[in-house]
Amino acid sequence: MSAIEHPLLVLTPRPWKWLGVLMVSLVLGFGGWLMVTDPDNDARKGMGWFCLVLFGLAALVAVIQLIPGSSRVVVTSNGIYQKAMYRRHFFAWADIERFGVAEWTQWHGPFRQRHRLVGIRFKADSQIRKRWRRASLLSEGLVGYHGALSDNYGYKHKELADLLNGYLEASRKG
Repeated sequence: MSAIEHPLLVLTPRPWKWLGVLMVSLVLGFGGWLMVTDPDNDARKGMGWFCLVLFGLAALVAVIQLIPGSSRVVVTSNGIYQKAMYRRHFFAWADIERFGVAEWTQWHGPFRQRHRLVGIRFKADSQIRKRWRRASLLSEGLVGYHGALSDNYGYKHKELADLLNGYLEASRKG
């Protein structure tokens, strides 16, 4: 973001979700550590190491997400700056066609889980779509959008999409 641009809106993830992920990861990682250090049961050591590494990494991601400034969306008059785990992307208003709610269903055995994200649909001639051609085609085929925001930042998905569409329309008018 240049020094001249002023943010119109700054969205930051809510910490409660990441605190929950951290707590669950620590508990399950501790369970993995107990399996690794159990001298009576060598059969579970491999599973213990798997749990320890997997949930240790999940706890590390949660800690990074809890650091202020590691993840955010900044809306400016030129476009959107998205930052997730210190990785930054800029989407110019001229490249964005619209925002909406990307939904898909995933089956876990007999259980169905619905996922929702705020999707970004880029214009056909945008540089972003050309640069990420394969990924955007796959994403469009699966959920109808080329990209998505990493969080809903405390808003309902439809509310956030409508809010961002309002900024998009305002940028086109003026």
